[in-house]
Amino acid sequence: MNMKKIIMICAVLVSFLGLADGNAHGALPANFPGITTHIYDANAIADGYVFLTVSKNVEDVGYYVMILENDGTVVWYKELPDDYSYDFNVQQNGHLHYAQLFHHHTYAGGGDVVHVILDENFNEVETIEAGNGYVAEAHDFQILPNGNVLLFGYYLSEVDMSQIVPGGHPAALVSGAIVQELDSQRNVIFQWRSWDYYTFEDFFSTLTNDPRAKKAAINTFHLNTMNQDSDGHIFVMTPQPATRLPRSGWVKKINRQTGEIMWTLGGDYNEFTFVGVDPNEAPGHFSGHGFHRIQNGNVLNYDNGARDLTISSRVHEYKLDEQNKIAEHVWTYVPDSIISGLGRGNAQRLPNGNTMIGWGNVKGTPNPTATEVTPDGKKVWELYFDNPKVGSYRAFRFPYPPQSQAIEYTEFELATGNTYDFNDTGVTIKVISGGGGYNEVTVTREPYAPVYPVFTGKAPRVLPVRVKMTESELPSMTAEISFDAESFGFDDSFCFDDPNVLTVYHRQTPGYGLFVPLSTNYNWVTKQLRATMTQFGEFIFCYPDIEDVPYAPMLIEPESYRGVQEHMVIAPPLADPCVVYSVNQELPISLSWSPKGFARWYHLQVATDAGFTALVVDESWMTEARYVFETAGPNTTYYYRVNTTNEGGTSERSTGSFATVPPMVEVTAPNGGENWRRGLDYFIKWNDNLAEDVVIKLYKGDTLVQTIGTVPSDRAHEWEVDLALEPGCDYSIKVKSSTNGALFDMSDDAFSIDVPTGDFDCDGCVQLDDLAVLVGEWLEEQSGLIADLHENGKVDFNDFAIFAENYWTGASCP
Repeated sequence: MNMKKIIMICAVLVSFLGLADGNAHGALPANFPGITTHIYDANAIADGYVFLTVSKNVEDVGYYVMILENDGTVVWYKELPDDYSYDFNVQQNGHLHYAQLFHHHTYAGGGDVVHVILDENFNEVETIEAGNGYVAEAHDFQILPNGNVLLFGYYLSEVDMSQIVPGGHPAALVSGAIVQELDSQRNVIFQWRSWDYYTFEDFFSTLTNDPRAKKAAINTFHLNTMNQDSDGHIFVMTPQPATRLPRSGWVKKINRQTGEIMWTLGGDYNEFTFVGVDPNEAPGHFSGHGFHRIQNGNVLNYDNGARDLTISSRVHEYKLDEQNKIAEHVWTYVPDSIISGLGRGNAQRLPNGNTMIGWGNVKGTPNPTATEVTPDGKKVWELYFDNPKVGSYRAFRFPYPPQSQAIEYTEFELATGNTYDFNDTGVTIKVISGGGGYNEVTVTREPYAPVYPVFTGKAPRVLPVRVKMTESELPSMTAEISFDAESFGFDDSFCFDDPNVLTVYHRQTPGYGLFVPLSTNYNWVTKQLRATMTQFGEFIFCYPDIEDVPYAPMLIEPESYRGVQEHMVIAPPLADPCVVYSVNQELPISLSWSPKGFARWYHLQVATDAGFTALVVDESWMTEARYVFETAGPNTTYYYRVNTTNEGGTSERSTGSFATVPPMVEVTAPNGGENWRRGLDYFIKWNDNLAEDVVIKLYKGDTLVQTIGTVPSDRAHEWEVDLALEPGCDYSIKVKSSTNGALFDMSDDAFSIDVPTGDFDCDGCVQLDDLAVLVGEWLEEQSGLIADLHENGKVDFNDFAIFAENYWTGASCP
């Protein structure tokens, strides 16, 4: 190692350790959590610092992200202002990331966040949010080596679960997951929504007796892990649920080209055969918070332990044969004593082969926050928060800062015709022209992806390594530059093994600007990747991404869109193109769609005729999958269509229609003939196209009895019938706009409260005159039959049995 490199590394470390903003070498704040570590084998611990968060609300403890030494000494920290962060880690480009929580979910766990990016000097350089009107979620985030990002969030769909699950809520809000890939300009170029690929009927078909499927808010597709696999597709994972559906955890792989599910690993719908492990136990190994591909091509998984206090959380390594769907269990770590990490957590394979484990939300004792173990399962290091209530969502170990990982070498007095080997950098250059005289050239190689790369057209995939070449007294030079495949690991690292497909890209200013491809070839004999350079700057190594195929987008709105309420993005599942949906002509009309696979741009047209000759909207090169139509006319039918353009071409169009109608309310239940019991819960139901709340009132005859409440216009409200109400057959419900008293509807006919079963004429007694009604409808089959006491759409012996059981009952019977 030359003296210049030694001086540079020392300067970097001194600067890193002395940063004023989070310098922890003075007194720590009073609300900083106490930390205890155990070093069992200092020589076996992997290099790097420990990265943690305070991911719980704990009295007298602040919301911190922190970097620690092995003995617990705090190197750097930042107290977050309003709420805690889930992750704090080093991304593949060397930047830091944490997720700043600003709203806790009540329906899917976690919370809404802004993803905050810090540079190596801890300066905030970017905040990243979800696109297409969705809100990013806390559990995971990834900056890809090509500068794109992966993130996910949730959305809610209003579903009449009473049609799917007995006793289901008629206007349940069912959560779905959304995965997005954003390009360098933070436009959405890939979007996957769970309910675009599943139907509610199929999903809930095995859950008809599960009480969680009958709630007003149903938590499904609770994703907590998401990352890009080595083949370019996407892993997503959900844990073993406590209050969520489905009933078991799993890993799914999403095809980025089509959005389709490629396979499911673990859980109730597992598709893999397990080898080297109990096949009855193995499907439960994937109920955790960490699943990703590791350097040797296997996958590493943190298993929370099925939320069972008798089963320890643990780590599994599997070798997957995806073609034949065989999962071979090759390694596991189970602690000597049960550690019940019931939620959160992760496992990270370290460069020396050790595994870093973040135990997540631990219940009981022992309750470590993080443990590092060797390949043979020996503990070498462990960390505890002194207050057992404090927890870190995940725990990581990274060398830091990025400059500390640099390999650097300088050559002097480069001359035309000579070849120069830049030592351990793995770089060689042969000067073709421009050398001579006193000069120097420095090559710096770092094991990180480029910062903010920009490409013309679709970004290629990029290996996470960058080379910087700078000069002194040598303003221009043409040279053949060679990169040693073995030194760089082009043939066996990065889960990548084909240097023949690599292209060297270059930009003149390191850390900024457009990368352009250089003519590149690979010599498989000498194992050199070669290109011709004419400028100094930054060099990276790229290969083609999955091919774009243009699929027609999937229409979402207009349908029964409810807008954004309390940070919840409420959007329907896919719209039916054969249905003309009605929308409130006095409100802006939201049009939205979701891409299938890759998308770059959209072309939207709205017309007043099905032939699209009378266009009122014609928007091309749109980068967002949504549009707000604010100039619609009243009582008009509109037709709309949209297509997708990507690097593969332009798709066919998806077409839908909608009609503008005046604001409306329509009561659907109770709507005449119902007999509700005091003290029991029933759903008041209505249809509307309103944005404002509605007021629900109860009438007896023409007299207002009570105002049940002012509620959101969710089209269903669960009401417990007041015990103090007088029994009667002349009740009705009124639902009206909270802002326009003239806009209302009432039950079409009266309903009853606590009238005896079978008292069809409502005289307070079940007797012969009521039997005459039953006989009059005998064996009829249709909806709305008065004597259908069995509620099966017909009048038969079932109804007669109920009638007979209640004959001659009621307060008015002699």
